[in-house]
Amino acid sequence: MVQFFASRKTRRGFTLIELLVVIAIIAILIGLLLPAVQKVREAAARMKCTNNLKQLGLAMHNYESANMYFPTSGEGNDSSNQSTVMDTHSFFTQILPYVEQGNVFSKFDLNYAYNAPITDAVQNAAAAKSKIPIFLCPSNGYSQDDPKGYGQTDYMPISYTDIDPTTGARDLNSPKRYRSPGLLAVHNNISLTAGAGNYDSAGKYVPANITKRTPRNIAGVTDGLSNTMALIEDAGKNHESLSPFMLANYFDDCAACVDRSPTNRRNNYRWAEPDNGNGVSGPHQSTTSTQAKINNNASPIGGPTTCPWAKNNCGPNDEPFSFHTGGVNAVFGDGHVQFIRDSISPQTLRALCTPDQGEIVSLD
Repeated sequence: MVQFFASRKTRRGFTLIELLVVIAIIAILIGLLLPAVQKVREAAARMKCTNNLKQLGLAMHNYESANMYFPTSGEGNDSSNQSTVMDTHSFFTQILPYVEQGNVFSKFDLNYAYNAPITDAVQNAAAAKSKIPIFLCPSNGYSQDDPKGYGQTDYMPISYTDIDPTTGARDLNSPKRYRSPGLLAVHNNISLTAGAGNYDSAGKYVPANITKRTPRNIAGVTDGLSNTMALIEDAGKNHESLSPFMLANYFDDCAACVDRSPTNRRNNYRWAEPDNGNGVSGPHQSTTSTQAKINNNASPIGGPTTCPWAKNNCGPNDEPFSFHTGGVNAVFGDGHVQFIRDSISPQTLRALCTPDQGEIVSLD
């Protein structure tokens, strides 16, 4: 008789040590993969930011072709280059028709402030609440939405520079010998003197208090369009009620206007606010280094105690600033976009901001 014996197959599982080794290997692989994914994500965001600035540079030139001069800087120098003035509207408002936002532009009555009360005829505040993607850098993960719903921008028209070419810090002397206008200039001159009466009871500009200026044209950029920056990143700003917050340097004296900040200072991160144009100066209020620099006081978020972001010109508060590693993007007068490294010297940074000072600039 044939007997059949069933063979017993033993099933063997992982030991605890083997399981821990597998988990450790997976953790190492994930640890290697995440930085690579983050680098790819940032590379894509930086490329998108570059494309945004290219679009803004193209819009700037289309505006110039139509008007024979460049758009306003929003904020700018007075005629003596000794103090600051505001224009009636911002760079971004003026270029709306050239970035396929003509429907938004058509809602503005440019005789009124951007945040004038809404009426049947004046829709400025509603138009200024439009969110326009190319005005924003996708690498900025820190700015929060405006509490009143206004559209924002991460880009800064360069209105002037007052970096001392010898010291590399802001020229605080009087007269300010080194305060030089940028490629973009104001088209109108509005005094920032408190109680100047620039607006009527409806937020309309008082013509008698507005001085017409001569905008800059291509012929006025004697240093060369390819050697002069027009806009640069200034990302990371927040409303006063948020954290980390920015405290603008200038006040909004339009008493009739809506959605002002708690201190009545200008909301200089809104794209329709003329004050988003700024000078490049360096952190003159820092208690340590006052040297002008890209991405100054970037760490920690909110700034160090020696120069917190709430102070003017510290971190992203009116200075070149981004969340890209190693520098910021800038669009030049000829429309090309270049990455400006945060190792740039103050003197070279100054030279890139001036259109007619005769400096020789060399960038790597």
